[in-house]
Amino acid sequence: MSSTDSAKRWGLHTARALRVRARELGASEYLIKDFLPVRSTALLVGDSGLGKSPLVYQIGICIASGLRFLGKETTKGSVVLADFENGIEDMCEMSERISRYLDLPEPPDGFSLWTPGMCDQRYGQPGHTLLDMVRDVSPRLVIVDSLGSFAPDAELKNPDATRMLQEFRALRKVGTATLLVHHRRKQPRKAEESAGPLEHAILRQWFQDARGASALINGSDVRLGVDETDLSPVGKAEDALVLRGFGRVRGEIGPFYLTRDADESGDPMGYRRLLGPELLGNESQKDALASLPPQFTFKEAKAAYRRTDQPTKNFLDHCIDLGLVEKVRRGHYEKVAPKNGESDGVSGEDA
Repeated sequence: MSSTDSAKRWGLHTARALRVRARELGASEYLIKDFLPVRSTALLVGDSGLGKSPLVYQIGICIASGLRFLGKETTKGSVVLADFENGIEDMCEMSERISRYLDLPEPPDGFSLWTPGMCDQRYGQPGHTLLDMVRDVSPRLVIVDSLGSFAPDAELKNPDATRMLQEFRALRKVGTATLLVHHRRKQPRKAEESAGPLEHAILRQWFQDARGASALINGSDVRLGVDETDLSPVGKAEDALVLRGFGRVRGEIGPFYLTRDADESGDPMGYRRLLGPELLGNESQKDALASLPPQFTFKEAKAAYRRTDQPTKNFLDHCIDLGLVEKVRRGHYEKVAPKNGESDGVSGEDA
């Protein structure tokens, strides 16, 4: 047998051939560009009550309709959202509100909802599990909200967590990616015993505070975290969240800053990415930055902000941290223009 035949027999590929095979399988594509690769297994981690459910509903609706998510391109495909947390009425309400927010007349046909309460009595028996359903339907993405309600043993024990992730990873064969919604454990009262806010934390330490088995974090391809954020040095921007994480091999994701908009009645709708001066969360700082020319000096910033030296320095340092301003040289600054194609993702643009 030749070396070429042996390589084929054992599935060996050169790096160039493997790249071709990856393109054939869609391994280099994203469901959400820079967030979620196709056929991946991802975890979204955050405290209870932050709004993870409406966030993953928006992810599902954006992918099912081919709309941008937070300004990022999506690859249109069918989505199954398995909701173990919310009642049927709440599921309908979230789907309809977020669809209206995205300028859709109704939830897209490719967005399917499922809950154990909609199943017959055979659910949980061999051949009648969630994984059996997903293998049969073969969506591009299945979202499980939440992991603890779906598989409590997998949350507690590493062998069970590893086994569950392997089962979801096997869905790659039918072209399905998985997004599992997960909670953080109760944080210690002493700040030095915690990884701290996601916005400034060392990512690996922050994800170690996820509830349950460490294999859930170590075994997932993409880890996304959502947390409250303090966008302004003098006060929290109302309803602002930070979305940040990292992917296996691909590295860090974000941070992206979000706010949840409300309708004319004050009822929460969908999420929008905060960009530009909105990130400051402080009207006096927004006005000061808006009034400055594209290139400016410290003296001009001080006059625009109407503060003394140290508060002005703090303001400029904050703008630099948020990517709004760059320091060119001592005492000289310039505004950072938005990247090409960057948007908040609620205009209804197709990918």
